[in-house]
Amino acid sequence: RSLTMSAMELVKQLGNSTWIGVGFGTAALGHNCHSVVSMALHAGFRKFDTAEADWWYDQKAVGRALHGFYEELEEPVSCQELKYGISTKIPPWKLTSFDDIRNHASKSRMELVGYCPDVLLDDGSVAPYPLDVYFIHAPRCWDGWHPRCKDPPPTLGLRDTWMAMEAVVGLDRSAQRIGLSNIWPNDLLDIIAFVKQRQEVFERNGGVRSAANKDVAPPRMPDAIQIYADPLRPARELRSICEEHGIEFVSYSTLGTQHSMAHGGSNPVLTHPTVIELAEKYSRSVAEVVLSWARQSNMSVIPRSSKKHHIDELARLLTDDSFLTEEDVLAIDRMGGEPESEEL
Repeated sequence: RSLTMSAMELVKQLGNSTWIGVGFGTAALGHNCHSVVSMALHAGFRKFDTAEADWWYDQKAVGRALHGFYEELEEPVSCQELKYGISTKIPPWKLTSFDDIRNHASKSRMELVGYCPDVLLDDGSVAPYPLDVYFIHAPRCWDGWHPRCKDPPPTLGLRDTWMAMEAVVGLDRSAQRIGLSNIWPNDLLDIIAFVKQRQEVFERNGGVRSAANKDVAPPRMPDAIQIYADPLRPARELRSICEEHGIEFVSYSTLGTQHSMAHGGSNPVLTHPTVIELAEKYSRSVAEVVLSWARQSNMSVIPRSSKKHHIDELARLLTDDSFLTEEDVLAIDRMGGEPESEEL
């Protein structure tokens, strides 16, 4: 197939270049993953987040649910018309080589949206329907993060890894966008500087790759980062970097689940008096209040639930995610206190 359009032109033509906004997360759904994703699809969700890392995720089940929903439609439509936006993540122990990263992205694309019809481009060429964002799940392993991080193989440094990620979009068209997850501010700033340096050289060369660099994609800024953030740990430094550089900030565990997982007991976000008061004020759930705070603070969110009534409740945010006033948002901001250190 002849792919003559640039990655950016492909994104624009697909009409899916907007940020995630409100998506649906699929972590820790276990054997219910297929049925839960199906419920979310029927509730109206079209943007889903998963990952290649086993134990936490079941990417195959997500792909089967998406494919099943697509096949069950009474009238045939394309994935483009459905506005499927499916993101996944490559884990740090798979960052072993340039080719391995590209191959994993291609395999994930096939697993998640490989059944989607090819996209016909304006110039008459066709392109496979791509993933939305392909994330680096973490730049490196650390103790206790995942069982497979106990004895990981040798992997690429983050800069070399990023060049392979650029090829996922710029050469392979396996994804529309690329991003970083569980990233520290200094690592994100280093990648931004690295891309800028290479962009200057690329522009001096007239935006044309030399014959010697035909397998090297054009430099590309991170399109998105995915980070744990909630009202008590709002990741202000990373959000500020993203705002400055036009990077989408995708929050996970926005509802405070990380606190309960780490320390046990009740969820300090959903039981906070400020959140409860606002929920009563607007006759909304505490989850809707917190997620609306995140959306009105320029964060995308990927909440999840395995219960149908909660999924239907979350789906209300697809059309109504901004019911808080500016004063309400500031009140929730104050829950985070002074700017915190960026520990993951």
